[in-house]
Amino acid sequence: LKSGRTSPYFFNAGLFASGGALFKLGRAYAASIMADKTLTDGNGKVAFDVVFGPAYKGISLGAVVCASLYSDYNVDVGFAYNRKEAKDHGEGGVLVGASMVNKRILIVDDVITAGTAIRESFDMLKKINAVPVGVSIALDRAEKRSLDDPVSAVQAVARDLEIPVISIVSLPQLQSFLRKSPDYEDEVLASVSDYRKQYG
Repeated sequence: LKSGRTSPYFFNAGLFASGGALFKLGRAYAASIMADKTLTDGNGKVAFDVVFGPAYKGISLGAVVCASLYSDYNVDVGFAYNRKEAKDHGEGGVLVGASMVNKRILIVDDVITAGTAIRESFDMLKKINAVPVGVSIALDRAEKRSLDDPVSAVQAVARDLEIPVISIVSLPQLQSFLRKSPDYEDEVLASVSDYRKQYG
């Protein structure tokens, strides 16, 4: 992991590699966003103007989230992403898509391990006078940043940046799934549970 820890599990959003898988993932993100009271007004209106997908995995995630918000909830918001390297031809620059200047931004990514990538996105958005209002991720690892800090990386991002962070699922939900699923050996649940006892 980016944190330097050796984890018994790794969430790889790159495995959502088919139209069907991306369709279901986009719908799950959209449902979690629309169910959250900090990102919606309860009447189908959202508290953001643009979905921002940080390079690289966030680009495809942001696109499918935008499409699912529109197809499932008739919510039509902008979509933007960044490049890791600036382009000096064509449209040029680092940012692509909808203008984010003075707009409310929802950042979409796969997972927060240490929170570094989200903080970098937050700082970049603030520099262009965008207003980050929340973060949506697929999995909350529910993992402490360090043994000295009692809060998880997700909680630390929410606390330090003062914006909500929502997830489709959390590690405790994943553990519950592993307990009930016949597809996984007991050792898998044991290794995840042992890791969580140490870092959760």
